Amino acid sequence: MEDQELKRLGGAMVEIKKGFDEILPKLRSFDDMQKRLDDVEKDTGDLRRSSDTLRRGFASRMNSVGARQPGMPPSVSEDCARAIAAICILGADAVGALNGMDAHRRDVLLGESRSALNVSQRAALTSSDIPLPTAYGGEVVELVSEYGMARKYGTVYPLGTGTTKLPRLKTDPTFGLIAQSGTVTEKSPQTEWVTFSPEKFGGLVRVPSELDADSIVALGQFLARYCARNLAYIEDYNFFASTGAGSGANGSVEGLTKSTITNSKVTQMASTKTHYSDATLANIRAIRAVVDAPILRTGAYYMHPTFEQHLASLNTAGDKPYNPQAQIIGVGASGFANIGPTLDGFPIRWIDTLPAYSTSANVSKVFMLFGDLSYQYLGVRPGLGMDVSRDVFFATDELAARCLERFTIGLMATGAVSGLQTAAS
Repeated sequence: MEDQELKRLGGAMVEIKKGFDEILPKLRSFDDMQKRLDDVEKDTGDLRRSSDTLRRGFASRMNSVGARQPGMPPSVSEDCARAIAAICILGADAVGALNGMDAHRRDVLLGESRSALNVSQRAALTSSDIPLPTAYGGEVVELVSEYGMARKYGTVYPLGTGTTKLPRLKTDPTFGLIAQSGTVTEKSPQTEWVTFSPEKFGGLVRVPSELDADSIVALGQFLARYCARNLAYIEDYNFFASTGAGSGANGSVEGLTKSTITNSKVTQMASTKTHYSDATLANIRAIRAVVDAPILRTGAYYMHPTFEQHLASLNTAGDKPYNPQAQIIGVGASGFANIGPTLDGFPIRWIDTLPAYSTSANVSKVFMLFGDLSYQYLGVRPGLGMDVSRDVFFATDELAARCLERFTIGLMATGAVSGLQTAAS
């Protein structure tokens, strides 16, 4: 009996072991599956957090360049504003400008700034440690484009080296009739080089030394707008009105009001007509004949907004060439699209840096342009430089935020732009 019982128990044990051997791989497979599920859950959490970050970024960009609500002033995203303000704050701390601040308030302000730039807590920071991130620098450049006309109508050309040379066509290749079995001679065009040597432009912005963590975004927006607005102005000034003197606001290359004279692409008004107010409709129409013929398909007038009333005075009973709000058909829900003011059907674009309307004498000055400004290149070095100092405004206990940009201009087709010039005497 005992032997039979032992045999039965032994057989049961064998069956049990066999069952365990079959179940064990499945259990191991279940463990692997559980690990994979854990990995999926972790990845899902990471994706959810990334999605939240993107959603917050998109929401902040809704009031930024290109996506802001109608009527809202141009601005950068909240993250960009934080980064710009953080550079100012950490730079101020590096020169000891925050030493007089309450310790807790200073720690909070520095913590917010380091978090915005994702830098570790170090004893000392310099401006070379905290450059403006490339993505945020691009936002400020977009803001410059919102304020400036040079970037809107000209061609922005990135300059990768200190000096860049681009070929400009001097003469067209001449094609003509070739006799049967005749020799086809080479018709080589002549070219000349346009040299782009970027120069440094910029200035200082006063920032109060009484900073607070709650105002970091507002401070960043203020700095971004102030720098963008002034950089846009200096770009526009050099693009249109620079004399090439190389001092003050002038770069070493000539703006369009000067280069059109150099290139003999001007119509000069009759003797004694030295006032901008002397310009007649015939004068304004005449500058269209100075540009190369293909430019008439894409050309536009460029002048200061104060000339609006003068253009309106050119509309007479039988001739109304000036249209303050022209429309084209077939665009938009209403079937019309406004294209702004026109003269003889050519668009008029208001440029703040061109000479304003005046009844005073201005001898031999170009004050109105016609042409296609896409042939005028704005060569820019990538990136904007920002730095902070407390020494400049020592007497007023203010910080100085410095913003720098390097750019130059160059006209790639001398026949693309013409100007209206006052008489020499």
